[in-house]
Amino acid sequence: MNLGGRLVPGWIRRRAGVLRVLVAGALVSALALVIGSVSAFADGQGWGSTVYTLGNGAQNAVLAFRAVPGAGLQPLGSYATGGAGTGSPLGSQGALAVAGGRLLAVNAGSNSVSLFAVLPGGALHLLGTAPSGGTDPISVAANGDLAYVLNAGGDTVSGLRITPFGLLPIAGSTRALSAGTSSPEEIGFSAGGSQVVVTEKGSGTIDELAVGPLGRVGPAHATASAGAGPYGFDLDAAGHLVVSDAAGGPNGTSAVSSYGILPGGLHAIGTVDNGQDAACWLIVDRATGFVYVANAASGTISLYNVDWAGRLTLRSAVTATTGGHPVDEALGLGGSRFFVLVSPGGTIMQASIGASGQLSPISAAATGLPAGSTGLVSISG
Repeated sequence: MNLGGRLVPGWIRRRAGVLRVLVAGALVSALALVIGSVSAFADGQGWGSTVYTLGNGAQNAVLAFRAVPGAGLQPLGSYATGGAGTGSPLGSQGALAVAGGRLLAVNAGSNSVSLFAVLPGGALHLLGTAPSGGTDPISVAANGDLAYVLNAGGDTVSGLRITPFGLLPIAGSTRALSAGTSSPEEIGFSAGGSQVVVTEKGSGTIDELAVGPLGRVGPAHATASAGAGPYGFDLDAAGHLVVSDAAGGPNGTSAVSSYGILPGGLHAIGTVDNGQDAACWLIVDRATGFVYVANAASGTISLYNVDWAGRLTLRSAVTATTGGHPVDEALGLGGSRFFVLVSPGGTIMQASIGASGQLSPISAAATGLPAGSTGLVSISG
């Protein structure tokens, strides 16, 4: 080796080579450890699930609980959003949303949205808070690096980009919902993210807004809902829209409706009553086709099944009773555990899910939550 015109002895060259090998090996080992940890987190191996709800107080915070097999929920931490809540439940679905390894939360009292990184084990790290593009944000959804928030104060939606460092509002993305909109309840994306969907309980309509190449949405296209009072919704494995009808179906009781999502409109597939009152919150287990509906006024959970064509079957009008007013739902531990947020009283209840989808008797898993607690999601890992 020649260094500045001088020859370097062979023993130095050999030691330098050994040092390079050792350093490279250490870097590879460290990288493998990180990749292994991230892979285990992504696969949901070894850590159970973490359940999150939004405290929604003046100093808003996300409350995290660890769910482990054979046990209840164990408090993990409280994570400030950097924004303000309203002090009372928002009465919407989607106050929290999951985007890969990120968690989004609305701050209805300060008109903003917060973004957290989800760390291995379920702890959160606040990446940033950004304006919601309107007033009274009550629901947020994400698809890839694109998020949209529903601002109930002005019946608008607005877009945000998810970055490694926080949220960036998308210029020109704020768009009004359809004329006559009343009491919007939830925002979400279609399968593949080409459409933004908003349910509107008061006007009995469901809006679609096409997503353009820059993340801005087009004009809202309204479809009259098949059932009355469309409220919460989810997608099944085939991408059908499954919606709770709080004000009833053909027989006047709470119901669930399903739709095919088409460009420029929805195709109604069917509506099935459940004999309960105020079906508001709904979640689909895409692996099994089980649909769980929280009937707020009845304090009950109904079980449906949705098949490959989006057709609904009522399996049990009452698969569980909550002992209170259910205000959101989540599935955890690989679909083996059901969680429901109950108000008043600030309690998260839990039940085991049987092979046929039926729930075991519900029991309290976490108590003493803030009175305004709203939203419920679960992340495996």
